[in-house]
Amino acid sequence: MRYLAAALLILVVVSGFSRTISGSVLVGRGFSRATSVWSGVYTTQQADAGEKIYFARCSTCHGDELDGREQAPALGGPQFLDSWHGKDLRRLLDRILTMPLGDKTVTQAEAVELLAFLLRSSEMPSGSTALPADRALLSAITFERAKP
Repeated sequence: MRYLAAALLILVVVSGFSRTISGSVLVGRGFSRATSVWSGVYTTQQADAGEKIYFARCSTCHGDELDGREQAPALGGPQFLDSWHGKDLRRLLDRILTMPLGDKTVTQAEAVELLAFLLRSSEMPSGSTALPADRALLSAITFERAKP
């Protein structure tokens, strides 16, 4: 009987672990399995920090209104929303990490804060859970141009 109880316990633990690995890892962080940017995936503190970084380091090329200039694309508005629609936030974070061109790239933490600022600038709601820096977690969050 003890062996049966131990075997059932192991089965439950392994089953729960495999579900976590297969995609619901965000649940423990306040996210559901299929999370949208419209679910409040960043905090206002992150967006505030990202706004400061944006105006200190990004607005020269991308504009004070996030509308882009010359070779720098818009980071707000319909064109930005259409470009990123259906893609996960990991891809957008990876793009931010390549900026600016040259040797003064942003750190991972700064990129996450910039990402939060871009979401807020696109009128996507904030929430109580911080946007994660983990690329695997960001890949489970989908960018959608309009609220589903």
